[in-house]
Amino acid sequence: MASLFRTLFFWALAIATATIAVANRNDVPFSLDPFNSAAPAIVLELRLYWIILGSALIGIVLGGWSTWLAQAPVRQTLREAEDKIRRLEREVEVAQTIIVKPHATSRALDLSRA
Repeated sequence: MASLFRTLFFWALAIATATIAVANRNDVPFSLDPFNSAAPAIVLELRLYWIILGSALIGIVLGGWSTWLAQAPVRQTLREAEDKIRRLEREVEVAQTIIVKPHATSRALDLSRA
């Protein structure tokens, strides 16, 4: 159900983005000068959809990066648990080689004594 919801959400978002891109094909002034809006130092004439899509891309990258950083403690705990499992498996293997298994002849001798 969650997969269906994600797929529908993705396609709705893709259609909305394509619609915005088609509707906003005009050039607009783009400046990063917050102090002088009347005569900014650097002005680029860009199509509006490039600004919108670029902002969306930056948001996706920053969101993914922040999610990855937030999951760092979980990944560390998982790594430590996997290391502990490997260490314990090695200890079990060593313990199994140390254990002496009874031979069939010694069993037969034990049965004859009874």
